[in-house]
Amino acid sequence: MHHLCRINMLFIKQVQDLFSQNYSLIRLFNSIHIILFRVTNGMLLGSLAGLPSLLLTTKGRRTGKLRTSALIYLEWEKKYLIVASFGGNPKPPAWLLNIKEDEKVTVHIPGMILNATATVADRKIRDEVWPKLLNFYPSFGKYEELSGRTIPVVILEPLNQKPRI
Repeated sequence: MHHLCRINMLFIKQVQDLFSQNYSLIRLFNSIHIILFRVTNGMLLGSLAGLPSLLLTTKGRRTGKLRTSALIYLEWEKKYLIVASFGGNPKPPAWLLNIKEDEKVTVHIPGMILNATATVADRKIRDEVWPKLLNFYPSFGKYEELSGRTIPVVILEPLNQKPRI
């Protein structure tokens, strides 16, 4: 399995620049990532370029259908931080709009699935965690510059429950 993780990291590093601002490729890779993550319970693509990743499932604000996105995350105060960067797209990702309509989400991290509440960090919290997020993944700064918008940070707070697999 270590060999697969190494291949995963090399592959991601090679295509990372290709994906930046190529939103069709971002969507395609997201679909492939979700399938592989689910099939292997996060053993494959549970990290991207060495960064932890999760699957976020929201309810579509217009359709009511469940929508899943693969995202990197940072653990913070027993919660998970995700960033609505969409690779520098001026438009916010659909999942952000979905959580503004319904904050109840499902989070799949390697080895467990949790129900959680998703909230957009207020300015004070964002100002506190943004430097940590830039240290974690410096490209967030580039994405914010490219997008021309302040990129929201979302806090995923697991509900009191036992995680399920």
